[in-house]
This record gives sequence, structure tokens and C-alpha cells, in this order.
Amino acid sequence: MATDSDHLLHEAEDQIEAWLCDLDATWRTTLADAEDRAERMRAAAAADAAELVAIARVEAELILADAHATAGEHADVIRALTTAEREVVGEELESLREAVSRLRSELSNLVDAAFDALPAVEATAEAIDRALGDEETVEPEPELVTVGAPAPKRGRLRRIFRRS
Repeated sequence: MATDSDHLLHEAEDQIEAWLCDLDATWRTTLADAEDRAERMRAAAAADAAELVAIARVEAELILADAHATAGEHADVIRALTTAEREVVGEELESLREAVSRLRSELSNLVDAAFDALPAVEATAEAIDRALGDEETVEPEPELVTVGAPAPKRGRLRRIFRRS
């Protein structure tokens, strides 16, 4: 019996050894298949990622080109508006300069006419005073003498306004 049990034990050990070898072979095959499948999946994912990156780059370049074109158009519009504003402001300033020049000329003519008419007005005022017999004499205001500059003539306009 001892040989029988030794023999059965030996067969069981051989059977277990065979199963372990089969299991090891199956495990190695399964592991190799999983590694191959993982490598194929990684390669496919890398290819997909590379394709997506290429598409994204093309789209980014298109967006960037559109942005540059739009920015160029905006810059052109801004330049045109700035030029137009400068022209309008320049035209307005030129028009204002002409108006000021005309006003200066008119005021100068008016002042010249007033000073030209002043002796006639004085003469008329004196004639009216004589005709009315008004003996009131108007004393001229004393003039201040300044050193280095002639004193301005005063009194003519004051006399006119005083009689009004």
C-alpha cells in the first residue's frame, strides 16, 4: 500500500505539475496577447491623437489667419477714421481760422471807422452844446506820464459816453 499511495502521490504531483505548466503557459499566452492588444490600442490612440493634433493645428492656423485678417481690417478702418477725423478737424480749424480772420478784419474796420468818426462826433457835441448855450466846459483828465513808454490817449470816448 505504501507504494500505491506513493505512486498516487507521485501521479498527483505530476498532474499538479502539468496543470501548473499549462496554467503558466496559458498565463504567458494571455499576458502576451494582452500586451499585444495594449500595444495596438496605444498605437491606435497615438495615431488618433496625432491626427487630432494635426487637425487642431490646422484649425488654429485658420483661426489665427482670420484673426490677423480681421485685425488688419480693423486697423485699416481705424486708420481711415483717424485720417478722416484729422481732415474734418483740419477743415473745421481752417474754417474757424477764416472766421476769426474775417472777424479781426471787421473789428479793425469798425475801430478805424469809430476813430475816424470821433472828431466829427466831438465837433457835433460841441456844436450842440454851443447851440443850447451850455457853458459847461469839460476839463480833460490829467494824464499820467510813465517813464519809457508814451501814455495812452484817453478821454475822447469818455466824453462821448458822459454826454449820453
